[in-house]
Amino acid sequence: MTHTVIVPGVGGSEHKHWQSWLQRQLMSCSRVHQHDWNLPVLKEWIAQFVKTVAPIQDDLQIVAHSFGCLTTVAALAQHPELNQKVKKLILVAPANPARFGDAGFARNSQNDYADYFHQLKINVSATMIISENDPWLAFEDAQRLAKSWKLKPVNAGQAGHINVASGYGPFPEIYHYLISEKPAPHIPLAAEQKLLFKFAI
Repeated sequence: MTHTVIVPGVGGSEHKHWQSWLQRQLMSCSRVHQHDWNLPVLKEWIAQFVKTVAPIQDDLQIVAHSFGCLTTVAALAQHPELNQKVKKLILVAPANPARFGDAGFARNSQNDYADYFHQLKINVSATMIISENDPWLAFEDAQRLAKSWKLKPVNAGQAGHINVASGYGPFPEIYHYLISEKPAPHIPLAAEQKLLFKFAI
């Protein structure tokens, strides 16, 4: 069984958001909860991520959006013991690290996280989905971030920030990148031979 963990960004992915829609579709799924969805203090968000993920015994796939992508990448870098249980990481419309700093948003901080995130390494199987007109991360900046993380990004086209304001809503395309919740059923050799014979006729 593969358990899915939803990691929202600033605002927490409201009911109509595709992350909330996806959570309702899956049998084995949970989400990271933050104390303040409007104050993205990275170390606090990482602590909540670890609190959610560490106790889960099943194999994991993580579906992150916006600042949730940054939270996830930083958490896995700072807590490498979690990497072994993560079988797939899906990063959808990451936010720009330069917009954030120690106090939350960079405008309220004495620093920003641009350099920090560009030097991080991703050590799990990962897919990064970006948009050509994302107001939270310019297309060129998204490509540079993907290059730093050694990922070949998936271009979703003119998809905005891939959130409710951009028209999502259900995002069934995410299924192309998900691991199925259920392991493939084991077929005994004799049954497999009968199946092959049936289709050979």
